[in-house]
Amino acid sequence: MTMEIGNWKFDGGFTSWAIAIICISLTLFLSVRTWARMKYDRRVGLLEIGRAMIIILIIFTLFDPQRVEKLQSARKSQIICLVDRSDSMQTEDIVLENRKPINREQWSEEFLKEDWVPTLETNATLLVKTFSSLKGTKETDITTAITDALDTSEELKAVLLLTDGDANTGNSILSVAGRSRALSVPIYSIITGAESSLPDLSLDDAFAPSFVLQEERVTISWQATNSFKSPRNSMITLLANGKKVDERPVYFNRGETISGNISWLPEQSGEVDFQILLNKIEGETYANNNQKNLRTRVEEKIIKALIIDSYPRWEYRFLRNALSRDPGVDLSCILFHPNMSPSIGEDYIGEFPKNKALLAPYDVVFIGDVGVGENELTSEQSELLADLIQYQASGIIFMPGRRGRQLSFEKTPLQELLPVIYDPEKPRGLGTQNPASFVLTHRGNEHWLTNLRGSGEKNRDFWSRLPGFHWSAMIKKSRPGSEVLAVHSNFVTEWGKMPILVIRRVGAGKSLYLGSDSAWRWRRGVEDKYHYRFWSQVVRWMAHGRYVAEKDGIKLIPSPEKPRLGEKVMLRCIILDKNGFPLENGEVKGFAKHPDGSVENLSFKPDPECPGVYLSSLQSSEAGNLYLEAGCTSAERSIQTTLRIEESNREKLGRPAISGPLSQLARLTGGSSKGHEDAKELIDRLSILPEPKPTVKIHRLRTNLNWGIFLFTLLAIYWTGRKFFGMV
Repeated sequence: MTMEIGNWKFDGGFTSWAIAIICISLTLFLSVRTWARMKYDRRVGLLEIGRAMIIILIIFTLFDPQRVEKLQSARKSQIICLVDRSDSMQTEDIVLENRKPINREQWSEEFLKEDWVPTLETNATLLVKTFSSLKGTKETDITTAITDALDTSEELKAVLLLTDGDANTGNSILSVAGRSRALSVPIYSIITGAESSLPDLSLDDAFAPSFVLQEERVTISWQATNSFKSPRNSMITLLANGKKVDERPVYFNRGETISGNISWLPEQSGEVDFQILLNKIEGETYANNNQKNLRTRVEEKIIKALIIDSYPRWEYRFLRNALSRDPGVDLSCILFHPNMSPSIGEDYIGEFPKNKALLAPYDVVFIGDVGVGENELTSEQSELLADLIQYQASGIIFMPGRRGRQLSFEKTPLQELLPVIYDPEKPRGLGTQNPASFVLTHRGNEHWLTNLRGSGEKNRDFWSRLPGFHWSAMIKKSRPGSEVLAVHSNFVTEWGKMPILVIRRVGAGKSLYLGSDSAWRWRRGVEDKYHYRFWSQVVRWMAHGRYVAEKDGIKLIPSPEKPRLGEKVMLRCIILDKNGFPLENGEVKGFAKHPDGSVENLSFKPDPECPGVYLSSLQSSEAGNLYLEAGCTSAERSIQTTLRIEESNREKLGRPAISGPLSQLARLTGGSSKGHEDAKELIDRLSILPEPKPTVKIHRLRTNLNWGIFLFTLLAIYWTGRKFFGMV
């Protein structure tokens, strides 16, 4: 129960009051008895009256008396109007009477010039602020804009938003609802824009690698959207340095977003400027969202490859011929004949590289039908190979054979590099009387490894027409993180069709599994049309990462290779000392010059898992060219490269306005949310909004220091008096 007397309030129920009355009555009774025992001494009587008053004051304090003070500001209340200035506000989808469609930003500007503004300012001060995001107009952060308004404004009456509701960065809009309600500040929003997309085809995104090797295809991935109410056909066109190099049809269902790849084989090294175009069709609303510009660097490098096998089977012989005839490949081979010394001759090496320094130059390693054991690979050599792939960004290709020796990798570091899990019950694989074939998966149909350059084929149907194979290794399934490009046409496991061509990223490198030993049969009737082309692409795809930035004795490998704004870039510096051995206990330093001119020092720390590898990282803070330099003074090695930081643009033209979250926020805070057609109705509601409640300040007696000192002083006087009068 709460009692109010003037500006004072008292808390306490019936029981509390009853106990208080009993305590006061008992105090008065004891005081009278004490006074009588002291023969009604006047001084004792005054002392007992003081004791009774102290008890009454203490009980009074326990009822938590508090004085309520209401503070009404003399200043006018404020209404903050937050106007969206992000790129999506340029969407022209607001149709007014007898006018062409105007964009959302223009409508907002015209709306702020109408006569409702002076009317609203008769009772409150209207402050207009614009917002987008901390990264500029390429993103929209509505939550931060509202939070800043609540933090920086006094006597805030309401918040009014003029936005299309496309909040694509920052915290959830609803996260500010609790704070807004606590401050009694309702949030109103006028949703600018149409509720459905205008008819249009848009090329939303495109990506190309920053660097490719000569004879390596440039693969550009793209994403496009159809906003028409019906299916549409168009064409994707790729231009290289202004020349059309590829074109293919695309089909969109109604309202569908599709993605794909388009690739091209550069004819010479150097910088290549690409344009990828989505051909315009009749009825499109926007004419400036069908094109993306990209740039790629093409360099000619010699790739070092190592083939390791046991018997010189047909697969080995034709692979060796293919790579030795490739002018971009420097080939080395080693055969572990059972009970015999390694082979000698052209392209052969006498023994497996003894240490990391001798193995480090190899970009690609082929592992044939060879395992870990006597006169084969040792455990130490398998560990050297695993470190080469995982930490120095090389590639490894597993090509099992009928001896089934690769199953011996199970307890070695090479096991983690395999893209598949072998079936131990069928170590020698399985043959078929009728030939089987490769069946491309959906991922295989998109990957450029299966799009053989120079084959003259318009599509990838030729894979089903390739000469078949009669034997394949048996596996249980692909490993997590692997990509299955092709499956066996006949064999099925408990997980579905058995994978036959699988790729996987392992650490900084890559691995590939080819489950048949009959790729050489692809030459039948066509010679090198498919076989040589396939392996040429594989070795360049494997070696790609090691040549993004490379000089004698030092490599700098960024990941991702082409970062977007805001992404963290991991840097891996592989460096050799003056003698060509992996640098140990060296000090590797560097710096990054950001597009805005700011310089950031980089400290490279040694990778504890692999000598000669040093790691660092940085945050991409500005779109444009990022200059990187790293090196070691003691080893006299240094390297420079430039990364292109792509701008992340989440703002898309033509998207419909998003009203759901803002409508829910309005309900939670006591405000209102309307479309731009009903803006006047919302303003009418805002104009009759009552003034903010006055600030209430509560002064509690029990927390007042002076009151506590006063009670303590009375108690001190009472107990001193009792001693003085001989009552103690």
